Amino acid sequence: MVSCEFERNVMFLCNHNSCRSQMADGLMRTLRGDSSIGVASSGIVGGTKVKPGAITVMSEIGIDISAYTSDDVRDFPRAQFDVVISCCGCGSKLDNDELRDWKEKPLLFEDWALDDPPAIDPGDLSEYRRVRDECREKVLKLIKFLEE
Repeated sequence: MVSCEFERNVMFLCNHNSCRSQMADGLMRTLRGDSSIGVASSGIVGGTKVKPGAITVMSEIGIDISAYTSDDVRDFPRAQFDVVISCCGCGSKLDNDELRDWKEKPLLFEDWALDDPPAIDPGDLSEYRRVRDECREKVLKLIKFLEE
């Protein structure tokens, strides 16, 4: 959970909160340094767990997400978040009445549309690594934006 101690709070959102949003969450927590940026991740559909491939490729760069949980976006108060990032292109799923505020009310909403590693990885984690690295670059740009 994020807290009021941060100037800005970021929600990384995915359909299941099992891979891309978890990697983005771990990257933000590590790369934000002293920046006053809180972070959480959640999914539109709950009841999943973090993909082992995501845990493995994040550990390769020294980030442990093995204890992360897949959380439902409905368990978070929307008003706490200034930035909402859809990691998987799930922004259109926020158009219903129940979730619309997640897309329409934040200071910044972006849909990163990162590829889904579990769906395309050939078994060697290469796609997990590629998406992790793409996500890292996007997180660094987001941190820079939030620090301005």
